Amino acid sequence: MKMSKICQRLNMKLLAVLTQINEEAKEQVDGFSHLSHTVQFDCFPSSLLVHCHFSEAQQLRAAQSSHAETKLQKQLQKLLLKKGIVLKDPKMNLILQGPA
Repeated sequence: MKMSKICQRLNMKLLAVLTQINEEAKEQVDGFSHLSHTVQFDCFPSSLLVHCHFSEAQQLRAAQSSHAETKLQKQLQKLLLKKGIVLKDPKMNLILQGPA
């Protein structure tokens, strides 16, 4: 199914923000591997879920103890707000995830 023009614009804004957060996290958070996300545009932005993946469980624990999750959540909220997208509770939109 083809996305509407509004959804396409939202998706472009979202991808720009996620790319920026991915680059910043690689520099600032030890062991950070990559981001992945899921979204349903009919329930956006509450349906947005960003996963920050780590390659090792030990690095995940270190990131959790250094409050990296909270920092990334605030950064996500700030960058999306600059694009005109308001997150009500960023704690529900970004989580850290260890190796599978």
